[in-house]
Order: sequence, then C-alpha cells, then structure tokens
Amino acid sequence: MKPHVHFFGGQGIGWALDEDLARARDALGDRICEGSFAGSTIIHSAWWPPLLHAGARALAGKTVICFADNPPAFYLTRPGFEAAAARVDLWIARSHEAVRQFQELGLNVHLAPYTVDPDVFRPIPDPMRQHVRTALGIGPEEFVVGNFHRDSLERDVSLPKAQKGPDQFLEVVTEARNQIPNLKVLLAGPRRHWLRRELTRRNIPFAFSGQILAGDDFSVNVLPRGELNGLYAALDTVVISSRWEGGPYSALEGLLAGRPVISTSVGMAADLLNGWLYRSPSEGADLLASIARTPPDFSVLREKALASHSPQALASALASAYEKYPHGQEPPFRAAMAFAFLNLARLHPSFRAPLGSHQQVAEVMAEVRAKRPGGRRVVAEAITIAEAEER
Repeated sequence: MKPHVHFFGGQGIGWALDEDLARARDALGDRICEGSFAGSTIIHSAWWPPLLHAGARALAGKTVICFADNPPAFYLTRPGFEAAAARVDLWIARSHEAVRQFQELGLNVHLAPYTVDPDVFRPIPDPMRQHVRTALGIGPEEFVVGNFHRDSLERDVSLPKAQKGPDQFLEVVTEARNQIPNLKVLLAGPRRHWLRRELTRRNIPFAFSGQILAGDDFSVNVLPRGELNGLYAALDTVVISSRWEGGPYSALEGLLAGRPVISTSVGMAADLLNGWLYRSPSEGADLLASIARTPPDFSVLREKALASHSPQALASALASAYEKYPHGQEPPFRAAMAFAFLNLARLHPSFRAPLGSHQQVAEVMAEVRAKRPGGRRVVAEAITIAEAEER
C-alpha cells in the first residue's frame, strides 16, 4: 500500500516554498498517492506556520511531516514554534547543520536534500556566456561576482535583510577590490535596494538586471529560472554571505550552472562547498583573489552535488521517511471531520484549536529570549540570529 500524502502550506507564488513541494511531488512520482487534506493520513507541510492556522482538530489522527525551510535556531526566535514542535511528527532537514540543531532540541528529524533541475541550471557555451555579459554591460576583462538573493526587507526596502548578510557581502567585495581592481558586482532579483545604494556610496561598480523601482519591486523582478541560469553564467564567482539558511538554493544553482561558489558556513552550502567557505570578509576576499588569479576547477564539487542532491536522492529520502507511518486513506468519518474543521479554521481564528506546546522547546525559547546561552550550541546560534535582526 502506498502512502497517501497531502502536500500543504505552499504560498502560491512560485517561490522557494512552492518549489520545495513541487520538487517533492516530481521526485516521488508514483511512489505515493497524492490526496486531499481530509482524506490523506500524511500531511507534508512546506513550513510550520500553516499548521498553526489549520488547528489541532483538523490535524487529529494524521501524521504531520514538515520541511525545515530555515535552521531550527531561527525558529527558536519565532513565536509559535513551540506549538508546531508539539504537533510535527517528523521534521525534514535540508542540511547536516539543521539535523544537528533538531537533535539538540530532542525533535525527530530526517535528512532530505534540496534539488534543482539540472536541465535548467547547467553550464552554457562560452560564446553564449560572453553574449550575456555584453548585454549586461560587462567588459571582457571584468571579474564579476554577485548573488541573486533578496538583500532588503519587505517592510522597508531601505533596510538590509539580516539573514542574507548584504552588509557582509559589501565588506567582502570592498576588501576584494583592493586585490582585484577590475572587480564588478552583478545583482538581480527583487529587493536589491540596500546593496545598490551601498555599492554606489562606496564607488564599487555594479550591474543590475531588472527594473529599478523606488518601492517594493517583488512583482516585477522575480526571475524565471532559465533567465537566472544565464545570469549565473555571467558571474566569475557566486558569493553567498548569509548569516543563516535552510539552503540556500543559490549554492546548488551556482554549482550546477558551472560557476565557482564561495559562502559563509551555513545550511546546505556548508555541505556542498568543502574548501570554499569563509568566516570573515578578509577570508572571503582572499578566496575571491585566489579565484581571480587562477580560475579553479569546480567540476568535482558539481558532480558530487549532482549525485547527493538529485531528484532520486530526494525521492529515496522522503520515501524512507514516509515508510514508518500509516499509509492508507483516512476512514470516511475522520476525513469528514478533518474537512469540516479545516474549513472552519479558515473562516475564523476562533475555530482553530491550539496545537499545544512542546515543553523542552518552550524552555529553550525562553532561554533565547533571555539571552542565556546555557549548554546548548543551538541556543547560542539562536541568540546570534536574534541579535542580528535587532541591529
């Protein structure tokens, strides 16, 4: 009997959370029966906040599996995680860092890789690459670095997004330019306002692929995946500067696009980029200078990423996660109750039965709020995240 699974909690905008669910569906294929929320025994959520909105009655009797879109240290700074932790039966971590943090919290966890489409993210011929660079106003001798993250806050695009570390990116490229005079930055995607402004202030040359708007440009500057691959091709190095990550997808996309990638030691990047991680702006600048002097061969890392983060690897990991839980459809009465309670919860918050609270997670979250590191590494990591967001 196949597992009956309902994929839940996407945003409906085609961005990362929706892509996580789409990749899971595509990878699993006919290994599962995909069903309705009410009729499925397994609810697989893209992230945990939608579970709070569904409520305990709608989820009663079901197995709840949840992707970790961010590391648990970040979740410890978010109200409601203690409730989600009480109800999620299994967390799907996307990196060894996240696995370790879940284990420190005493939560059930299973590792399943991120994937991207290797038919979309792939190296392109050099003449095509040069055409892309020329169209962006990039000269043949320029050494181009960048990433396509959102570096500005949604609520105020004049402020930096602490998670993505645009301030750290700025320091890396500022120091690197002392060693690489022909360095240029390429930015693309929505909410790049903060970095565009700060690069201008420091007289660091950059190109931006997109429409420049004073306000939020999310609706016009989200990039199709195929176009994104062409922009990766224009880079000499992808520079990831994040303070915390569930992924980032850019580590995998950049590698599959055939580009060198350097990163802070976060999430999936730490698993993929052995030898190309940096801990400070000066270390990042030195890595860039080394790449500029002698372009390295990233083909071995690319092949490893293709194998470890393939759709087949994802399907195998998820299938083994589902295996330990009930597989059949919900009995008609329980399905009817789930349908009714889910729709009532959507009508008004008063119909949402609370999920309870995971005692250990609640205690750890209190330590984070009080900024008492204690003996758990994950607590210190959460406090660092909270302090970064306060700055």
